[in-house]
Amino acid sequence: MRAFRLRDRLSEFYPSAEEDVLRRLGVATTPAFGPMLKLVCWNMFKARRRGWLQDLTTISASADLVLLQEAVLHGGIAQPFHTSSGMEWIMVENLRHAREQVTTGPKTGSRVAAASSAFVRSHAREPLINTPKTFLYTAHPVSDGSTLLVVNVHAINLVSTAKFTHQVEQIAEPVARHTGPCIVAGDFNTWNEARMHVLQRAMAQAGLVRAPAAAPQWRHFRQVLDHVFFRGMRLINAHALTHVKTSDHVPLAAEFDLSAKA
Repeated sequence: MRAFRLRDRLSEFYPSAEEDVLRRLGVATTPAFGPMLKLVCWNMFKARRRGWLQDLTTISASADLVLLQEAVLHGGIAQPFHTSSGMEWIMVENLRHAREQVTTGPKTGSRVAAASSAFVRSHAREPLINTPKTFLYTAHPVSDGSTLLVVNVHAINLVSTAKFTHQVEQIAEPVARHTGPCIVAGDFNTWNEARMHVLQRAMAQAGLVRAPAAAPQWRHFRQVLDHVFFRGMRLINAHALTHVKTSDHVPLAAEFDLSAKA
């Protein structure tokens, strides 16, 4: 009975149609990134816990770039938070609630407007709920004339390592083609060594380094699921925001120097 209740609850969401699922909310206030860049990355747990908006407002106030997974949007409308944050928010409405006007998916907030944006869905779908995972690409100008590629990832879960590998290859392909600085971050669902090895190998082949910020949690079997990878910049610091309790994931924060090529 418990398995059926879980399936019914999860199946309240279904994949959005691929057409017209990118949403732009809010207005960016800075012409280009650099030389310093502050990042926050957080799986919001579909905003299920009370106090999430206050936490999001606080942790994004001093950030230049905010990468959210399982973010929410109500009726496709920009809430006051979006319009008052000083950021442009781009979201992929990956899943829709069957009855309510609520969508979820990756959402990237940036103080620098994106020159371009695109999303890619996994070819495989997760069992029981039959839904894909989506990652979001945005490209932003940097003050030195280069372009920062940002990839906001929510990786597929509960599938074979081979299917996970295929999605990681989807992520890595455009990153390898990009010649400028790059950030790849999000919830990678690396809950075993095989998945972690696949991810690290692909990122290393694309020239990216992992920021040493980790937040293992008991409900994730003490495994680290969330990661920040970077290229073409110097890492100043990285840490987990363990005081934030309004999700089953802990936000990661990192600060970079874009003027120093790592």
